[in-house]
Amino acid sequence: MRTLLAVGLLLLLASLPGAGVLAGDAVAAGRAEGGGGGQAAYLAERLRADAVYVTDQAPREIPRSAAGEFAKAAKRTGVPTYVVLLPERNPFDERLLGAVHDRLRRDGLYVLLDSSGIGITAVPFGVDVPAESATTVALYELPYDAGPLLTFQRFVEALTDDDPAGRAEAAREKYGSDAGRAPAEEPDRLHITRTDRANQSFLTGILLAGVPLLVLALVLYVLRRRAARAGAKPAARGFAGVGGRGLLAAVATAAVLAGGMALGAAALYDDETTDPGPPPTRADMAARLDRVSAGLAKDPVYVDPESPAQIDAKELAALREKIGGLDVPVYVASVPMAPEDESGGQGDTFLKSLGRTVGGDGIYVLADPRSGYVNAVDYGIGLDVDLYLLPEAIGYQSRDVDDDDLRLGERVGMLVEELTGARPGGDPGRAPSPMDPPDPVAEDALPSVFAADFVPGLFVGTLAAGLVFGLAAGAVRIAGRVRPAPVPAVTAVTAAGGPSYEAPPDPSEAYLRRTAHAELEALARAFETADPAGAVRVRVWDCLDAAQLLVDVEEDGRVDADASPEALATAITLIRAARAALAAPGTPARLCTLNPMHGPAHGRQRTRLTPGAPARAVPLCAGCRRAARANPGTAHRRRLTLPAPRGEARIPYDAAPGPLRTAGEGVPRLIREVQEAAGVHD
Repeated sequence: MRTLLAVGLLLLLASLPGAGVLAGDAVAAGRAEGGGGGQAAYLAERLRADAVYVTDQAPREIPRSAAGEFAKAAKRTGVPTYVVLLPERNPFDERLLGAVHDRLRRDGLYVLLDSSGIGITAVPFGVDVPAESATTVALYELPYDAGPLLTFQRFVEALTDDDPAGRAEAAREKYGSDAGRAPAEEPDRLHITRTDRANQSFLTGILLAGVPLLVLALVLYVLRRRAARAGAKPAARGFAGVGGRGLLAAVATAAVLAGGMALGAAALYDDETTDPGPPPTRADMAARLDRVSAGLAKDPVYVDPESPAQIDAKELAALREKIGGLDVPVYVASVPMAPEDESGGQGDTFLKSLGRTVGGDGIYVLADPRSGYVNAVDYGIGLDVDLYLLPEAIGYQSRDVDDDDLRLGERVGMLVEELTGARPGGDPGRAPSPMDPPDPVAEDALPSVFAADFVPGLFVGTLAAGLVFGLAAGAVRIAGRVRPAPVPAVTAVTAAGGPSYEAPPDPSEAYLRRTAHAELEALARAFETADPAGAVRVRVWDCLDAAQLLVDVEEDGRVDADASPEALATAITLIRAARAALAAPGTPARLCTLNPMHGPAHGRQRTRLTPGAPARAVPLCAGCRRAARANPGTAHRRRLTLPAPRGEARIPYDAAPGPLRTAGEGVPRLIREVQEAAGVHD
């Protein structure tokens, strides 16, 4: 983009007629020389005093105080180098540099830049340097926001490169565009805009609010589920159930994360300005006003010598004569206006400031040689003529370039004629006050990343955190509610003493969950089929009720997603005890000591419950009795252990917190323990 703008600007401006003037006789001399004499003569005189000339008409883009940086870079070229920086949109071609060289009469490298840094022209006179290749490198390698100083520094760097022609060809190949072919790449911008900073602030707000809040909510949710699985009572199953230490740890984690993200955003988004150049000083901002006011102190008509002339000597003489015959003082300044000047391109603001600088009341007229715009400001007189109601033909240049009646000098003359006979008598304060120009530093300063759209980002981040947490929690809950694939309940093994059931000594949580679900359905079907009565009905009902208190608190016929391994094993034990009672009324209430999920015990057998422990007679199911008789030393391997939190050893069932540790004392005691833990009493 920068390259295309530069090439287009050069082609357009090269087609314009070059004309420069000095006030008074210099104007006529410039016209006589065919267009560039006045401007070239003025620039040559400036370069005779200093090899670097920086315009005073673009302090917001390139202040005159930055001339020293250009001089430092110019010394590295190895040849005498003369640098001219003019306002943007001036005619940039080799003819102006040639005219300056003819008047300066010094060989060397002549470089012309505009205040935007996009336009650069370099012509060597009497020295052998690869100026064309260096210019190509500066135009193609840099983005459009590089600015004139960096552009010139890159030009000098390429000029002194070992292979400037090869580097220029590589830059043209990488960033250039032939007819019908878009550039392969665009150089990355060096500076961000205010829109970019607003986007950065918005994103920072979203992340700074959303991520810590989401982490906090998820940590509390996980802690709550762990607390529930560890046997917390239903009444305590809220975020309060995670415990003070868990809550404090979760909040601390979120706070540390938020602080780290804030520091990271401040370090990552550390741009402070949108302007690549140095900020202007107070003297930079006042330089042109001082120059113009000094000229008006000598002559009521000031023509900018830095710009191509649009008012010739004849028109100047006519203007002086007309102004001399007026009853009010009139000052005419023919200078260009642009957004990068001290007034921000505001003509009325410039004229008011000029009146303050000149220090005298009068009618101040602006005749812009670049745009052709003409306007006037009443400064402290109170004229009886409204300067804002002048004929439109005075203020604006005709689109018809052949219309000689509307030349800039003649239109200024028409305005002066409108003032003939005008006298003070109006209200000096009736004219609208011009806007104050923007502060040159403040207009380029970027707000903090924690300003701009940061607060809206916080709001959106909070909503996003709530939405994501809700979706995650809902997905977990739905997954827990989805019925697992049908798993048939374990069929009872009929023995001499009654039925018993198979169960592994080290079941996984997934196994316990599937089995509990299957056992609940199996007991419900068996209960409806058998329709027991009396003591058997009471016993079966008590077992089912206790099992539901453990794993089906919501009584929806599904195993709760947050049921702990101990609660699942206890529910399986109770359900199988109830199934055994339905299958064989009179089944003993004692349970297998090694693994209560095996169901009722069918007798006692001496065995060791742990390695090295003395053997003693304990109630066992038929399968465990056979294993103990066959090998008493290894029967303890059939002892039930429960899953523990990740990274920890499995827990023997009779050492785990919860009602299951009392299973060795029989089914009635186990039911009472479950009821007490749930806060239910007969």
